[in-house]
Amino acid sequence: MGAVRDLYDLRIPASPGTERPMLRRGPFAVLAGILFVGNAALFAAAGDFGALAVPAAVPASLPVLLAWYRPFAAWVVMAVAGPVITCAGVVLGSSMTPLPWYFNLLFAQVPVMFVLALSAPRRVTVIACVVTVVAGAATVVLLDVVGPVAVVTGVGSWCTVLLAAVLVGDARRARRADTLRAAEEVGRRRILEERARIARELHDVVAHHMSVIAVQAASAPYRVEGGVSEPAAREFAAINAAARASLRDMRLLLGALRGTDGPARTAPQPGLADLKELVESVRLAGVPVRFTVAGEPSLSPVESLTVYRIAQEALSNVVRHAPAAGTTVVVRAGPDGVAVEVDNEPPPSRTAPAVEARVPGARTGPGLGLIGMYERVSALGGEFRAGATEEGGFTVRARLPKGDDA
Repeated sequence: MGAVRDLYDLRIPASPGTERPMLRRGPFAVLAGILFVGNAALFAAAGDFGALAVPAAVPASLPVLLAWYRPFAAWVVMAVAGPVITCAGVVLGSSMTPLPWYFNLLFAQVPVMFVLALSAPRRVTVIACVVTVVAGAATVVLLDVVGPVAVVTGVGSWCTVLLAAVLVGDARRARRADTLRAAEEVGRRRILEERARIARELHDVVAHHMSVIAVQAASAPYRVEGGVSEPAAREFAAINAAARASLRDMRLLLGALRGTDGPARTAPQPGLADLKELVESVRLAGVPVRFTVAGEPSLSPVESLTVYRIAQEALSNVVRHAPAAGTTVVVRAGPDGVAVEVDNEPPPSRTAPAVEARVPGARTGPGLGLIGMYERVSALGGEFRAGATEEGGFTVRARLPKGDDA
């Protein structure tokens, strides 16, 4: 029952990178309407169905529209409709008994089999195709509607058309799967690259402070008036040695992570205090920015760097995608942490081209900004969300919990 339920719940897959189905609903509705009118007229005029022409046209046409909502259910209705309509024609003594491979029925079967092949695994589609042909052919043979030659010819052409529809649908399904795998691989690689970049920056923060500790521990005995005792001198030497060992270990670890053993930078990274300079540079790029710091943030170096990078990436995206749009940057400190909010309005209809080089640290790589912000906030156990607003602008929200050493 679980497998049947899964088949019943099948839907047309979404286009890669979107939530929209790969196929539009409109063409299915139009085709179903045309087939309904045509089948009703054909069954009434040439099939001698009389009052049953309209009821018979419903299962002959409905699967086309149903395929957009429930591909497997549409196939079930289609597979049953063919033999049932043939039996009805025999019972009513129709002068032209509808056969499963006649064009009026085939026009409904082709889109249904195509959508099923697009939505379902290959083995399911193959079984469905075989069942459709066997059921239709067996009905014609058992009722002895036409001769053997007509059966062989009709079934042969029928199989060819259905097989073509199945192959086209399966090819599109396979191409979509390849696209999703490629996109997933690119996304994974970008995440790893961004994590490595974040690791290097965090290493630089820690390395800077460890270097200060090492220097202070080495010079402390000489800066104390009257000197220090021998045990205190040994303690300072141990602190200096531990700081240097930590620096060496961090360089080796970072070198392994990034695949290089180049020297690490020990200069301090930007932080909250550098945001004013960043905002001024964005204003020079033609973006009107309002910057506010609410409360008194007390941040660790890592948290301060994270706040700076979030604002930097968000403003860089504004310069790149919404030049001259009014933007608000708010850093809000609270008892439970700090929040960063960057909101931009829709860009004016006519704006000057953005000057991305005026934003310090702006990058041109595609799709790394939001990934980087998310990874930074996640590394500190915070919350992050970003998305378009109803007015056509964009909003970025990040909240960092208060650290133990903040």
